Amino acid sequence: MKITFLVPPPIDGNVPERVAGCAYLLYYVPNIFLLSAAAVLEKEGYEVKYVETTIKKWERGHFLAFLREDLSDVYSIYSVNLSQKTDMQAWQDIRRIRGDVPVIFFGPAPSDRPAEFVCDEHTYVVRGEPEYTMRELIQALNARSGIRGIQSVSFKDNGEIVHNATREPIENLDVLPFPARHLLEEREVYYNPKLGERPFTAVCTSRGCSYRCIYCVPSSLSFSRELEYKHYFDKKPPVRKRSPENIIEEFTLLKSQGYKAVNVQDDQFVWGEERTIKICDGIKDLGIVWGCSARSDHLSEPIVKAMAAAHCKFIDLGVESFNQEILDYVKKDIDVKKNEEAIGLVKKYGISAKINIMFGASPLETMETIKKNMEEVKRLKVDQVMYNIANPFPGTDFYKTAKESNLFVYGEYKPVNVAKEANIAYPHLSKTDLERAVRRANFAFFLSPRFILKNIGRLGSVDSLKAMFRKLF
Repeated sequence: MKITFLVPPPIDGNVPERVAGCAYLLYYVPNIFLLSAAAVLEKEGYEVKYVETTIKKWERGHFLAFLREDLSDVYSIYSVNLSQKTDMQAWQDIRRIRGDVPVIFFGPAPSDRPAEFVCDEHTYVVRGEPEYTMRELIQALNARSGIRGIQSVSFKDNGEIVHNATREPIENLDVLPFPARHLLEEREVYYNPKLGERPFTAVCTSRGCSYRCIYCVPSSLSFSRELEYKHYFDKKPPVRKRSPENIIEEFTLLKSQGYKAVNVQDDQFVWGEERTIKICDGIKDLGIVWGCSARSDHLSEPIVKAMAAAHCKFIDLGVESFNQEILDYVKKDIDVKKNEEAIGLVKKYGISAKINIMFGASPLETMETIKKNMEEVKRLKVDQVMYNIANPFPGTDFYKTAKESNLFVYGEYKPVNVAKEANIAYPHLSKTDLERAVRRANFAFFLSPRFILKNIGRLGSVDSLKAMFRKLF
């Protein structure tokens, strides 16, 4: 059986980013969540292919020509909220050209709304973590056996949509094969300007986050897993961590394959001092530059020192706001002063402090709190910042609040580019106010002489800077 994972060409020219899953593309990050599922299928002996049409710069006509010539037995599409319309157009194209060939959707959008994807009796949704569910579904399709017993699958039977019971998250992540990166046809295209080296890839060393932020969608895989788990258990899934030895083995393999840069795609990389330092000690001699996300209150001086020695180049800190009342409202469970200390500590060891600031996640937000955030970014000399507008994603507590308080400007959640467009408004902060604020904040930071002079080398050229500005503004 031949399975092809597809990234279809976007229908409106805007390429959805499918790894974080909540904005449009700034640069290409390999989707290791998809490649992990592909690796499990390859291990079972199936023939697997990955066609990322956005990297190939295919127009829809080229995609249609591909479908006419292709002989895959199954197509699978990893779908996020911003890509749903594009992916459903691809489904229609597959049906028109390839008939009743099975199509499998997975990712956060189908995990949240499987009924919107299961359009016929040859279309399936794999909800939550995909690896084992995908394997069992492919086995059943290959053997033409029943699928009612396969956990976390949604499908249609005699016109009725069936949602099989949920699957528990994978407990031992070490048993999973490493992502099938060899399926990437043009690996030099993947890049992270915060690291500035190629070839670049991503690694996931843990799954999940134990904190309770009301807005959080840390990555598309985490969102898929949380949506599935919350639907059945009404709580977040447990955090699971790979062993340091298993992580070091993967980094060593990447070194042998010529990779020079890695983004750790975890919700939160730092889980304890002993584990983190052991990982850092095991990879520091490989010379691979890398970056990650971490909570400020998990960073100690020994941890940051070890990360710097292991060639960590940036730490992404979810600061969200420099207003303590707003942090308390969104249940960040962190102190503003701790965020400031972490920024200073990271910079002390020569690691780039990249922070996220979110406008509008609380009714306590005002133009004054927004202005204060911009002033604090400047005062603390933050290396990089990403300003976004809070968007209440389905499945989050923020979504429930937005519905109850009638915050949605469109009456309901709508997939939007959180770097530019508001989906909510308050009596004292309109949609236009929020959009102007994020645009003004991005202008102030990214057009500052300090940012341009410091980052022109990593971004490669003035043209690269212009391309980034077009995405943000």
